[in-house]
Amino acid sequence: MHRLGLRWAFGSAICVALMVIPWKLATEAGDPMVAVLLLLSVAAAANSALALFQSMTARVSGWGIGRLDVGVAALLAIFTLLGNYASALAAVELSPAVFNVLLRTDILFVALLGAVLLRERVDALFWVGTAVAAIGLVVSQKGTAGAGISGVLGNGTGVAIVAAAGFSALSIVTRYFIHRINLVAVNAIRLWMAVALWFPFNFVPSWSDIPREQIVYATLAALAGPFLGRLCLMISARYLEARVTTLVQLTAPALTLLLALVLLGDWPSLRELIGGAIIIAGVAVPVIGARRGTARGMSSGKE
Repeated sequence: MHRLGLRWAFGSAICVALMVIPWKLATEAGDPMVAVLLLLSVAAAANSALALFQSMTARVSGWGIGRLDVGVAALLAIFTLLGNYASALAAVELSPAVFNVLLRTDILFVALLGAVLLRERVDALFWVGTAVAAIGLVVSQKGTAGAGISGVLGNGTGVAIVAAAGFSALSIVTRYFIHRINLVAVNAIRLWMAVALWFPFNFVPSWSDIPREQIVYATLAALAGPFLGRLCLMISARYLEARVTTLVQLTAPALTLLLALVLLGDWPSLRELIGGAIIIAGVAVPVIGARRGTARGMSSGKE
């Protein structure tokens, strides 16, 4: 069962790596905000189809949606739109590998927000990991000497971190309400709500004005990441601890680096590679530490 869970977790990491390439191409092929609309629409349709299929196979009449489900979905929709907006802007500026590395900082945001909002315990390893990741962030940037915080967070880095924070908020809200909502239905509803929220803030394009390559790339990104990647992640959670699944997800930036090299001929600078490696090391510190702590606890319990 553990090996099966690892396979699904690695499958999710591969899907996340695959998603970054077409997502960057989609944001460059046309208006990045239109790419967001396409991504959310395809992801919403795919997740709705899955929810309908699960409902039919489980022989359950209706989704059992209540006011709380709708309210939580609306809150999740706001963070979904924020995360994808920032993600689209960052993808235009950053190489796929660096972009994926910065998105992995969501692990640190989840721990921090969990401590503040859910009163979950944060140990010293979290702060060590955060400090290491911050060093990696500075190292990865070009020409930051004397530029202050704006220099470190420039060139798409700042909005990538905003995207990571937005996506981490999804995890926190879901964790808070997990036992009181219909998760499959809420996931589908929040995506459609995010699509609806897109329209008041953007100019609605004519279908004929949207580049066909942008439609193709955004569709591939939506199927790879928000749909298949998330599905594999949910299945792996049946067999693995969340910490193990999270650790496996840290392989995604390396996979993205290889794919970007093969498909786009893109290779980050040495500074970006070193900084990215330091960031991943910082993110991994609290995850590995928590894993070892759990193992020691189980061992002492057996004795």
